[in-house]
Amino acid sequence: GRAAVLFSATLSPAEYFVKMLGGDRDSRVLALPSPFPPENLCVFVNDAISTKYKTRAFSYDPVAAVILEAVSARVGNYMVFFPSFDYLNQVYYRFMGISSGIRTLYQIPGMSEAARQEFLDGFDSAGEVSLVGFAVMGGVFGEGIDLAGDRLSGVIIVGVGLPQICNERNIIKKHFDEQSLSGFEFAYIYPGINRVLQAAGRVIRTENDLGVVILLDERFSHYAYRELLPPEWSPIPRASDGCRLSEVLRAFWEDAG
Repeated sequence: GRAAVLFSATLSPAEYFVKMLGGDRDSRVLALPSPFPPENLCVFVNDAISTKYKTRAFSYDPVAAVILEAVSARVGNYMVFFPSFDYLNQVYYRFMGISSGIRTLYQIPGMSEAARQEFLDGFDSAGEVSLVGFAVMGGVFGEGIDLAGDRLSGVIIVGVGLPQICNERNIIKKHFDEQSLSGFEFAYIYPGINRVLQAAGRVIRTENDLGVVILLDERFSHYAYRELLPPEWSPIPRASDGCRLSEVLRAFWEDAG
């Protein structure tokens, strides 16, 4: 083999993927803007909530409340992505305690092919009440699925998707630190944001799709994370700027008709 062409909607940041996929300084990179109308997607950052592992237990109730606020803005089908199954379960039971009349589905570890299909079949079309599917980032429902049209009205992404700390990740970190690069970014931040972008990419699948993406974590307002988000998302309304989620969503859905 003398050459390779790699393409994806989530090959960002380019420097990271060039290095991780065997490229070098001479590797060429072409980044094209999104072909979909930017006004079809509403992005909101709730940076008043911390989902860091040490403070995670304090976020369960606030996250459940944000999910309810988001799915109450308009009847539709929604997916919520979490960094782990434990986090998913903790928020799921709290959500069930405050929601009424909202249908739910949730991912479990090691789902069979039939169980996965049954989960997706629940999103066949928007019903008279909202449906909320609980899933994990980087899992089988976080990429490679198409829920076009009214099959998916939005996703709520909890956390910045960082992989769990482990020896393999720390070896990657050390390798890039030794090259005078930011090892933590290469080992943790970039793979995490890639999971976030893959989950967010479930919303807009055709030029006619409309939907919302809600990012929950204070770190989405930090420069190291914010600069990795797609430029077509800017400017993003944030809770820290005084923006209210319910008002942002109401205005978006009213404009969308």
